[in-house]
Amino acid sequence: MKALADADFLVALAKEDDSNHEKALAKLADLADVVVFITPFTIPEAVTVLSYKVSQSVAKEFLTSLRQKNFIELPMEKIVSEEADKIFLSRKEKGISWIDCFNTASVKIYKLDGILSFDKFYKKVGILNLI
Repeated sequence: MKALADADFLVALAKEDDSNHEKALAKLADLADVVVFITPFTIPEAVTVLSYKVSQSVAKEFLTSLRQKNFIELPMEKIVSEEADKIFLSRKEKGISWIDCFNTASVKIYKLDGILSFDKFYKKVGILNLI
């Protein structure tokens, strides 16, 4: 199975008081046979959130540990950003994240099985949430 990790999943793993921390840890135990992909934005977004919501030292530690993982980073290709733009422009509701649209485009273009995320947006756009 091939899955894209969203930043919120990574944040939930690192932030012990996150409402999804226990769910993320449980899912992590199930990922032995899953090839985990990220985008060029996943780690920077997760580390930034931790810097704001926890501390700079926790963010630094997490950055170092994430860079040592065996995630496969998908390339920043023009076709993916163009598809992300199309998805973003097609949405009518307020508060849509372009990064979530980029993740959606990445899952579709690279034919991944789904996403590891706590965000309800992905279900709305037909992406299987693997959590």
